[in-house]
Amino acid sequence: MSDIIIPRKDYFLNVGEKEDEELIACIGHALSVPDRIAILRSILLAPKNLSDISEELNIPISSVSRHIDALAAAGLIFVTYQPGRKGHTKFCSQAIVACTIGFSPVADPDADRKEYAVEMPIGLFTACDISAPCGMLSREAPIGRFDDPDIFFSPARSGAECLWFESGFIGYDFPSDVLRHRKCRELVFSFEICSETFYYNNNWKSDITVTVNGIELVTFTSPGDFGGRRGKYTPEYWAITSTQFGLLKKIAINEQGVFVDYILIHDRVKIGDLKLQKGKSVQLKIGVKEDAEHRGGINLFGRNFGDYPQAIVMTVR
Repeated sequence: MSDIIIPRKDYFLNVGEKEDEELIACIGHALSVPDRIAILRSILLAPKNLSDISEELNIPISSVSRHIDALAAAGLIFVTYQPGRKGHTKFCSQAIVACTIGFSPVADPDADRKEYAVEMPIGLFTACDISAPCGMLSREAPIGRFDDPDIFFSPARSGAECLWFESGFIGYDFPSDVLRHRKCRELVFSFEICSETFYYNNNWKSDITVTVNGIELVTFTSPGDFGGRRGKYTPEYWAITSTQFGLLKKIAINEQGVFVDYILIHDRVKIGDLKLQKGKSVQLKIGVKEDAEHRGGINLFGRNFGDYPQAIVMTVR
């Protein structure tokens, strides 16, 4: 049997987004049969061939084959073929680690006049206090020496497309002028991120804390430091044995409270608490606390690294 295929990433879908409609329907169809859920559960730990699944679950192999086709069509599993005694054998393995379906409303026709977004390159941070291991990469080559926090104060940091550190924080100042001319109903930050360890480890947890204007919004847990396949935008020079991509996280705050990936986490902090109209900038900090339960570091990805063609995006609605 071949090595275990590394799960790709999370799916974050929203019924309010037209482009997600087909995939949501496909995933819903794939999960509409209990036997298919049993098959998914069976292959969580390791790939299995159709005969193994049929014997384990007591499902006719012809039915297993039909179920596998539906799961693969939805992108929930990988299907590979390997040489066997009687031709090629079909192996099935887990493709994603989680699927979240949100129910945010569809944008109205005047959305362009009601929404403002700005993208901040990850190298343009204005504050940092980090600990090694750490480092930065540009689109073409590493930036300075690895595991030297002083490099984070080099002007060359402006070209960073991937940066990492074990603990501490990195901070960004976003322009706040737009907030002085409109009422902000919701503030959203989105960025691609994962844990950090030696080479990579898809099961390496890290508790990552997000702070805005000095107010702690949320701590979420990154499930791993992801690798095993090249990130969609990761440069060829970067070794496949190292971190390759992250998860696209969306942190939002409005009058209801704080949301992570469309899910309400708590209502202890609301958008009015951030005093957005009074500051000269909107200050975002992303970090790992010294006393975090899972102090598993951070990898932060830019537009030209990882799976998503963006750096850190702040959206004002």
